[in-house]
Amino acid sequence: MSSISIELTLQQQLINQASELIDRFSFDKELKKCTLEYINYKFNQSINFSCLTAIHYDIFRAESNEEEKVNIQTIVELVLLASDIMDDLQDGDSGDNPWANIDLGYNLNIIISLLLICLEKIEDIQSANSTIKWIRTKIHQSILEAINGQHIDLTNQISSESDYISMVSLKSGALIKMACILGAGNTNKDTLNIIETYSSYLGIIAQTRNDVNDMINGFMKNDIVTKKRTLPILYYLRHENPKFQIIKDYYLGNQSYNEMSDQEISSLHELLIYGGAVEYCKVLQQLYVYKYKECIYSLNLDKQAEEQLLNIKI
Repeated sequence: MSSISIELTLQQQLINQASELIDRFSFDKELKKCTLEYINYKFNQSINFSCLTAIHYDIFRAESNEEEKVNIQTIVELVLLASDIMDDLQDGDSGDNPWANIDLGYNLNIIISLLLICLEKIEDIQSANSTIKWIRTKIHQSILEAINGQHIDLTNQISSESDYISMVSLKSGALIKMACILGAGNTNKDTLNIIETYSSYLGIIAQTRNDVNDMINGFMKNDIVTKKRTLPILYYLRHENPKFQIIKDYYLGNQSYNEMSDQEISSLHELLIYGGAVEYCKVLQQLYVYKYKECIYSLNLDKQAEEQLLNIKI
């Protein structure tokens, strides 16, 4: 069977599991319809996080239970869905996602329901009570860290690379850490510490890549319109280069996007793309790829497991 066929089968398994969870509760008809639509949309887009969970489950667990693994993967994807919806709503950047044109109250109810359902789903896992308690604790910690990171991002007061790295480690790294740790299980402390460390590195790599892509896409995204201080923007704000003055005037001044002329917008966007920030971010990404690889090598795994971790896609 091809890898694509396996992935499609897993997607359907996760959709079925999540849908059964929704059916278990007495949802309002319209609320249920929206929730199932969101699940189908998101799970058919990408299940990279649950694949992270599966890889860590297969590598670090002494015993394998396929039902348990799929249950944990479902929890991970539902938490991620709730986080994605909240992130889009707060950033005002839902794009063409199905929750884009749905009433805010509806979406908040769906977010809360998804998170509560995830906590309920933990009870379905066939494990010792201590293991279930450990899983619940890790989910609580990860959600709270992600919320904290998102709040720091919303304040838009980040002024340095270290601030950015700290925020991203919480906002993106916490959810990646959750996916990896829940897969690996309650293994020895040293191994868990290494997994948590390289999960943060994966979060930094992924978020930096996303920020660069959003900047290149320009005003199709809200980041530039709302003057969001992402890593590539910080690059320009902290450099004393006269040619970056147009960027500083926009990001640090009172002029709004709507007040700019088409020529000003074009000049700003061109400088953002070709002024050096893209290259700077790529170098930073490579630094964290190196750090990530060093963590993997330190685990002293067999060659197959090592290759699986080194080829992870986020």
